[in-house]
Amino acid sequence: MKKYAEKFYKSNRWLKMRAYIYSRDKGLCQDCLKRGLYVPMEEVHHIKPITPDNIDDPTITLNENNLISLCRECHRARHGEKENKKRFEVDSRGVISPRGR
Repeated sequence: MKKYAEKFYKSNRWLKMRAYIYSRDKGLCQDCLKRGLYVPMEEVHHIKPITPDNIDDPTITLNENNLISLCRECHRARHGEKENKKRFEVDSRGVISPRGR
């Protein structure tokens, strides 16, 4: 977390919005879900990034259309970072198994 955003991410407004996004997205990573993978979300991502210039602009920071639930790996990928994490897929019978099996 960037220093300029610490206060924002501890605010009640953010915590309530994060809980709403979790509920809206049913607790699942939306990028994984698009690929048929059911992975729990771990983070809420700002599609248009927060900067020191817009940190006080709720149309950026608290706009539900600018927020998406992601697992840590997908969040890092959106920021150009990598992490190796197990993922799961659901077959045609609805059976959940590790991806690639």
